[in-house]
Amino acid sequence: MTELKSHENNIAKFEFDVTYDDFEKAVNTVYNRNKKRYRLDGFRAGHVPRRVLEKMYGPEIFYDEAIQIVFPEPYEKAVEELGLEPIDQPNVDLDDIEKGKDIRFIVDVETKPHPVLGNYDELIIEEVESEVTDADVENELKRQQEENARLIPVEDREAKEGDTVNIDFDGFLDGERFEGGKAEDYDLVLGSNTFIEGFEEQVAGHKVGDKFDVNVTFPEDYQAKEFQGKDAKFEVEINSITEKELPEIDDEFAMDISEFETLEELKADLKEKLKEDKENYRTNMMQNQAIDALVRASEVSAPESMVNSEIDVEMKNLDQRLQQMGIGLAQYIEMTQMDINEIRNQYRQQAEARVKANLVIDEVAAKEGFEVSDEEIEAEINESAKMYGVDDIDQFKEIFRKNVTDDTVKENIKRRKAVEFLVEKAKALPHEEYHKAVGDDHNHDHSHDEDSKESEEA
Repeated sequence: MTELKSHENNIAKFEFDVTYDDFEKAVNTVYNRNKKRYRLDGFRAGHVPRRVLEKMYGPEIFYDEAIQIVFPEPYEKAVEELGLEPIDQPNVDLDDIEKGKDIRFIVDVETKPHPVLGNYDELIIEEVESEVTDADVENELKRQQEENARLIPVEDREAKEGDTVNIDFDGFLDGERFEGGKAEDYDLVLGSNTFIEGFEEQVAGHKVGDKFDVNVTFPEDYQAKEFQGKDAKFEVEINSITEKELPEIDDEFAMDISEFETLEELKADLKEKLKEDKENYRTNMMQNQAIDALVRASEVSAPESMVNSEIDVEMKNLDQRLQQMGIGLAQYIEMTQMDINEIRNQYRQQAEARVKANLVIDEVAAKEGFEVSDEEIEAEINESAKMYGVDDIDQFKEIFRKNVTDDTVKENIKRRKAVEFLVEKAKALPHEEYHKAVGDDHNHDHSHDEDSKESEEA
């Protein structure tokens, strides 16, 4: 039986033994795995006896790898036996290794902290409306009208806001061209605020064929440090100007963009979809508010190891997004002139908030004794398959379970139950009443993702 020596400040210290026979077997495994590497006069290649190597290099030559073989299994058993929840790699020490003597491992490992929860019977959140109005439907129709607009060439006037201009441009800093400052046949929507402040305004008022300079100043907080606060000049030429021709919103428009034959049918369908979107938005916002309220009411800290794990996930996601754009993380670092730590720090605040949120949610789930059945796990996986539009459910499950453990799925379901429970118990107030009740001294940026990450990992 493993003895827990101490468990203070979320650091668990314990010891366990590995028999010398098991360690000896591991050493022999390492020797057999590596013996082909050794060459020695008088012996065939790969056949230098272990005792000879140990005499030449010391018996410790194989110890490190042998320890890596014998340590994991008893460590996992000890963690399970002691009911620990490690959140970082363990620090390991061991007594001197003596022939015939069992190996004692001395371990300390950081464990998951348990916050002191505030009273979640008294949480106050702001009510979020989910009603869909006729104005909402009209706005959606106008958005789709914009999406389906025709682009008509303009020859007889100057470019104005709302036009799409096709331009060539070449940028200069201190009279020198700079990387990334040149493009040809670039489509720019004037008024989109795609470019640096002042650029689009200076393009407006020019005609097709015009060549002119645009002078701008890079913002002080611009991503690339070498550009921050600097004046730049762009040589610009307008190749073409197009304007939008909006279609009439009528039955014909409905038939063109949908499976419906009348505008009224399209409106009814849009209303249902908007209602679903608003309901989902309402649910997410109220859940995030409940989490935020409980975090503020609780004593909870975010261990650095957990924060770093969250940042690691964000960095992985960033790398994937960059690869989809045809660039790698290293190239991105070079382009932005940022080092890896600066990029990681951009995610720190968000990561800390997510860690605190998950800790209080997990504590609620444990306190309330939420359980998860095999049927619920199965339903969760089926829902993931549906979300991904997968037809072969069995194949999806096989792939899913290779990437996501049942324990992870179970944890996510428990978290969702806990969050739903908090919202049910919370008192939702209209906007004015809510702000009178809580004041305006806290942040309303509700951006948690408590149902982390089985879908991302699958």
